[in-house]
Amino acid sequence: MKDVFIVNPKSGKNSQYELIQEIKEHFQGKRIIIEKTKGPEHATFIAKKYALSNEPVHLYVCGGDGTLHEVINGCAEKENVTISVIPIGTGNDFVKYFEDLKREDFLNLANYSNPEYMDCDLIKVNGEYSINTVSFGFDVEVAKQVNELKKKMPTEGIIPYALSALISLRKPIGQDYQIQIDTKRLPKGKYGFLVFANGKYYGGGFKPCPDANIDDGWMDVCLISDVKRHQIVRLAKKYQEGNHIQYKDLVTMYQAKTVHLDTENEIIYANMDGEVKGFKNPTIEIVEKAIRLALPRIS
Repeated sequence: MKDVFIVNPKSGKNSQYELIQEIKEHFQGKRIIIEKTKGPEHATFIAKKYALSNEPVHLYVCGGDGTLHEVINGCAEKENVTISVIPIGTGNDFVKYFEDLKREDFLNLANYSNPEYMDCDLIKVNGEYSINTVSFGFDVEVAKQVNELKKKMPTEGIIPYALSALISLRKPIGQDYQIQIDTKRLPKGKYGFLVFANGKYYGGGFKPCPDANIDDGWMDVCLISDVKRHQIVRLAKKYQEGNHIQYKDLVTMYQAKTVHLDTENEIIYANMDGEVKGFKNPTIEIVEKAIRLALPRIS
């Protein structure tokens, strides 16, 4: 099996340099390949190159959630590919799903000598895959601001998301959506947040779907109605803890295989693993066991 490290050079430079040195030391005497990304979607191209070879390959994704998103879209549903995540980016929400593991456990290459394997579901929107979450509404405005802030201040965690939320509050929070969840067509209504979750965490550590499970064949759905500005502060802390579901007047939870949003052929923007994408009439569906993960094994 080939060992290929896909490294995003825009991730923390010190982390990147130290990682490459560790890779060379840990795999000394063994053939490895280090591929550095050169721009947007290059990680998808690299992953696709190895996926289409049909030879067994272990891809180590060295970056943040955006790099992982690109790699997944190059190798989803390819049985010859195994993925490991080396979280050196500024946003690493997907790995928070594994609550028994620390970030340092993912960074320690020795933990992949005898990894734990897991078949992971993916979410697909009109042909594009997401491994963690897909969301519409207020989150998209926040994601846009986060991406701008990270160009100026590469900080981690919730800080850039909190600042971006404050900036985004200048715009209306709620929008009208026509939603069908599997066979259930909901009345057209105004929502502030629509989150479709495979993983549990997003936005630097918020927990919209606390019961989400990446290998159960379902996506968890969190719909938050037209929340007002003065309610955002009260809701935010509970949202971070995953306790927002107690607000039954605002929050509705579902599990689904397929969700369709009727946008009347207008483009609507989604936040997919932190990447902002535009779609018309998106269909959001779960794809079971679409990628194999090799997770760090802690002795």
